[in-house]
Amino acid sequence: MASIARLINNVPVPLFGTAGTAGMFVMAKAKTVSRMAGWAVPLSAGALWFVWPAVDDGWKIEMGLKADPAAAAKAAEEAAAAAAAKTVELPPDAAAKVEVAYKAHESVPTENDKMLMAAAASGDYTESQAKWEEFMVKSIRPGEDDDDDDEDDEDDDDDDDDDEDEDDDDE
Repeated sequence: MASIARLINNVPVPLFGTAGTAGMFVMAKAKTVSRMAGWAVPLSAGALWFVWPAVDDGWKIEMGLKADPAAAAKAAEEAAAAAAAKTVELPPDAAAKVEVAYKAHESVPTENDKMLMAAAASGDYTESQAKWEEFMVKSIRPGEDDDDDDEDDEDDDDDDDDDEDEDDDDE
């Protein structure tokens, strides 16, 4: 047995000279592996970062790491064929309604529309002005004061007047 070990140790190995020297080097480096274990994940992620784009897409598809675009296209074609085969037959009255669905409905002019068309044709808008004045009278309540801010200002002015009266009394 010792002669076999000695024979293996003397086998030539490139860079190291003999297999014995290569074995001693590997054993010395194996003792430091535990210190370097924390670097295994970052180094493998970095290597994958650079190597992954160079990996052939065919291999990625074969290993199931990437979706097959041909299979996706085939599935889309089958889905389109299934949808085309599943046509809906409408009754004739529903089909007629679908045919005219985009068209505007006929509108019947109201009394105000007729009055506006007549006023536009003649150029006389006095009836419209009368209706507007009637609307204005109905929309405002007589006696209501919209100047609420003015009332607040008047109150402030009253307070200022009281301060001036007190200043006059001090003199």
